[in-house]
Amino acid sequence: MKYSNENSIHSSTAREALRRAFRFIGGIRWVLVIGSGLILSAAGAQTRRNFRIPDIPGYLTLKGDFHMHTPFSDGTVWPTDRVLEAWRDGLDIIAITDHVEYRPNQADVSTDLNRPWQMALPEAEKYGILLIHAAEITRSMPPGHFNAYFLQDANLLQQKEIDAAFEAAAAQGAFFIWNHPGWKAQQPDTTRWFPVHTEYLEKGWLHGIEIFNEKEYYPVVQAWADEKNLTVFANSDVHGPIDFLYDPAQNERRPMTLVFAEDRSLSSVREAFEYRRTAAFFNDTLAGPEEWIKPLVEQCLSVQRHTVQIDERRRVHLILTNHSDMAFNLQGISTDEFKLPGTVFLRPNSSERVVMNVIGRVESGENTLRAGFRVLNALTGPGIPLIVEFTVHAFLWPEPAIASAGRDQ
Repeated sequence: MKYSNENSIHSSTAREALRRAFRFIGGIRWVLVIGSGLILSAAGAQTRRNFRIPDIPGYLTLKGDFHMHTPFSDGTVWPTDRVLEAWRDGLDIIAITDHVEYRPNQADVSTDLNRPWQMALPEAEKYGILLIHAAEITRSMPPGHFNAYFLQDANLLQQKEIDAAFEAAAAQGAFFIWNHPGWKAQQPDTTRWFPVHTEYLEKGWLHGIEIFNEKEYYPVVQAWADEKNLTVFANSDVHGPIDFLYDPAQNERRPMTLVFAEDRSLSSVREAFEYRRTAAFFNDTLAGPEEWIKPLVEQCLSVQRHTVQIDERRRVHLILTNHSDMAFNLQGISTDEFKLPGTVFLRPNSSERVVMNVIGRVESGENTLRAGFRVLNALTGPGIPLIVEFTVHAFLWPEPAIASAGRDQ
């Protein structure tokens, strides 16, 4: 990595310290340069940036990133530091997925494909991060790159023929996902489903798929996931330091796969994968099956008061509250009974007042109104926003009768 602003390091001592910091000492520890000083490396003191997403009825919501690399293939960050990055970013579970077939650093590190998991596991246990034993089968298209999760011995995936690699992983009970199907390096002109993918699906060698990878969303792949009953994933595929890819100073956050698990264990995560209980979170957007993102959004959003009054101008004032660290972009759905605003932006952990203009016939006393909103950044399919509804009981009180002047005389 090249730095053009070398003048910001005023002393030769500081420059030499910076050079030393970038050398491998059990993995890369990077430093931040601010003015003329050096800040502690990211592998040093850690502060967890909690990212609060509510649980849904019956399940915990676990935050995961299931695609990342270390120097044991073509990454630059040591396995233990991948755990620290994940903990700092508020994750609950990760998988280190070094390439089986592409390992340019073999002269410098162990060739044992199990070493990244073995090294990271004690650190993961210390920080309470669940760690899946995994590897990436890396072949040209078709079929492309696949992650195999829940392995016992990743070395057995080293096979000349790709089908033999899949057979070796399947014999260990692996859960397979197709990585970055729309990656331009492998499919420059289109994102295509090949006959071999149908074959792998029928053999039980394809269970999930990345609808988002690094910084790319593949709408057509989300449609495939729905059509073919594949579990959706959003992963970083990070190779270098995570903050070089997603800058916290710009409020950028790594993509996450949200897993709706019965408890905080690998067996529950595996069961959630198998039953498609996941959602993708990326670029402040949720995407996945309505069955799971709807209860999640309903846990995030609420109406402050369900009993309201219709005022003299036939208006109802709603207060919508967002209880999560996600932002939501809502679009009101007007009907023959009432009009709602076109856009409502709910920042994380905030409330907004929304005015509902009643235009239909209402009765004196209680009226039940159902206010619907499209959640523009919660997608149940390509370009298909989730719809949520809030029920309120709106009361219209009759104006008090005014006694005539004749009666008073």
